[in-house]
Amino acid sequence: MARISQEQYEEYRSALKRMRMLDDTLMKCVFKDYKPAVELVLRIILQRDDLEVIDFTVSKEYKNLKGHSVCLDVIAVDKDGKHYNIEVQRDDRGAEPRRARFNSSMMDIEMLDKGEDYSKLQDSYVIFITENDVFKEGEALYIFDRINIKSGKPLGDGSRIIYVNGAYEGDDPLGWLMSDFRETDPEKMHYKVLAERVNYLKNDTKGEEEMCKIVEEIAEKRFQKGIEKGIEKGRLEGIQEGIQKGRLEGINFLIAAYRKLGMTQDQIIKQIASEYEISQSEVAKHVYAE
Repeated sequence: MARISQEQYEEYRSALKRMRMLDDTLMKCVFKDYKPAVELVLRIILQRDDLEVIDFTVSKEYKNLKGHSVCLDVIAVDKDGKHYNIEVQRDDRGAEPRRARFNSSMMDIEMLDKGEDYSKLQDSYVIFITENDVFKEGEALYIFDRINIKSGKPLGDGSRIIYVNGAYEGDDPLGWLMSDFRETDPEKMHYKVLAERVNYLKNDTKGEEEMCKIVEEIAEKRFQKGIEKGIEKGRLEGIQEGIQKGRLEGINFLIAAYRKLGMTQDQIIKQIASEYEISQSEVAKHVYAE
């Protein structure tokens, strides 16, 4: 991706000030290379002060050669070998239960090497932090296990799916955490670990530059993903046609990314047109079509 201009940088800064941790771009930047934030969130949600993260990855991509691939927001492993997937979803449709099921299955596939016994599968937790109360039952947490419907006894397969209601406002650790996820001003945040990191990304020159770089990387990955999908389609439709379709899908990925940054339609059109040598009128067709 081309280096951004000073005007574009200022647009990024303005959009960054309005971001919250419920915006997945800021969330990923807060968690990236910053274990204390990942550990804090898991400890509060799971109510485990002893939980210790030993490894984690932000934007972990799982490729399924025969079907649908997926990029998970955060994957973490604790000292006991338990695996965690943390996803932040503002759109209720993005938190559809079957998506959580798919994430869980992809984690399982990655855990088990060829020839290993199923008993080697570690416990896994898929955690969706949603902006709204997607189940509309007024709960702070929704915890799902597989159970025997008749007896109520758990299956014991080691997998669990948890939904965290981002709208929860309780006066307790989880309520304070969700308040921090909704907050734009780091000075008003409850947890020092998160406040310091958000303040660095929003108000420190090095942090702002780091944030802009990560945003560029995310947009570039989305663009390239569209190209790759187009090439794959090209095996059936003709390589050139497939690449063209991939390019168009890449443009749509970029539009979605820049909208999450809070950029206006005109800003998005100018940004994509200048970076990828596409006419503004061509980009505008996609911007106004959504």
